[in-house]
Amino acid sequence: MIPNPTAFTAPHSAIESPPGTIRVLVVDDEMSMRALGCAIVQSMGYEAIAVTTGEEAIETYRAQMERNEPVAAIIMDLALPGGMSGLETTDLLRAIDPKVAVIASSGYLQQNARAAAIERGF
Repeated sequence: MIPNPTAFTAPHSAIESPPGTIRVLVVDDEMSMRALGCAIVQSMGYEAIAVTTGEEAIETYRAQMERNEPVAAIIMDLALPGGMSGLETTDLLRAIDPKVAVIASSGYLQQNARAAAIERGF
């Protein structure tokens, strides 16, 4: 059974987490996939932060750094529709932080996008 997706749709709030909390940013435009990703992350004992777009991912990543509550890893849907793609978002995140850990996730990746992802180290 997939968890209730509405429980994971709101962006991360400014509530402070305990020191040493490991945070994972889940970026996916599909509510059910965000919910599933968050549920998996939380079941492993980590804090999940859910966003729907590349722009939100960059904004959230920066905000977490500024609050000294950095994101340890990002699960990125590479096939984000409209706006910034997952690959473009990853490029910008790596410009902010070259050591950012990004895990590629996609159910609809076209062959040319797959090759581009491999070139970027996924």
